[in-house]
Amino acid sequence: MNNKRTEKTTPLRVIAVTSGKGGVGKSTVAANLAVIAARQGRRVLLLDGDLGLANAEILLGVAPRFHLGHVLDGSVSIREALTEGPHGIKILSAGTGVLQLARLGSAQKMRIIGELDTLDDDFDLVIADSAAGIGDNMTFFVGACQETILVVSPEPTSLTDAYAAVKVLSQQGMTGVFHVLVNPAASEAQAREVFGRLPRLTERFLHARLRYLGYLPRDENIHRAVMMQRPLVKCFPLSPSSRSLEQIADKLLGEPAASRLEGGLKILWQRLLRESSTPARSSLASE
Repeated sequence: MNNKRTEKTTPLRVIAVTSGKGGVGKSTVAANLAVIAARQGRRVLLLDGDLGLANAEILLGVAPRFHLGHVLDGSVSIREALTEGPHGIKILSAGTGVLQLARLGSAQKMRIIGELDTLDDDFDLVIADSAAGIGDNMTFFVGACQETILVVSPEPTSLTDAYAAVKVLSQQGMTGVFHVLVNPAASEAQAREVFGRLPRLTERFLHARLRYLGYLPRDENIHRAVMMQRPLVKCFPLSPSSRSLEQIADKLLGEPAASRLEGGLKILWQRLLRESSTPARSSLASE
């Protein structure tokens, strides 16, 4: 499929995938949505925001030679740091580089922003696979994105941690929509029942906007794809979970973004760099 755009007719869209706790399939969702979007003709950048773990890269079977840390220290350009994945998606590994943001000088920040500005016309969609939990790493990435996919499981602890994640992001001023994806669920009815527990909490105490996005059924093929280090939707395209992911992608990407990202990648990273300069983040980075 032709991945070319003309005259940048499609505004850049930036979506974070996160969860209140680990082990709920967050990286599987991020990696496979990136592949589906690329197959549909979008030019996709998959950003590994889970420092030091690189789960998305492992799931896609790629081994980046460079990561964001190399860009920050001037070893390579931003283009050289991109690794090609399935169906032409580009992957920017975070490595340990983002932890250095709080220590960058003004000249370094301007250099990075200038390089990122050159990529702005190269992508339609950025998917950021953030860290799980409510730590600085998660809020750092998710807070700069337009939209967030919040992956939850039916377990009570997952719902409690998801509420905590929404609370932290809301307190930091995030006003976008949280698209809730339940994984796993035995049926649509169970998934909607799980989702129904969250809005009652968040709307009452946080006034956050949550939207039901869909669910993934229990499917042994997910584990098989992980062990094969290949995208689920590529090696098991007819599996129940692949079909669910296709439906989720159509629902999410078939509608316009909840808010427009003015300025593209350049503005996204200006937000990240600005956040890294706050006293709270600087102190966390120095610990």
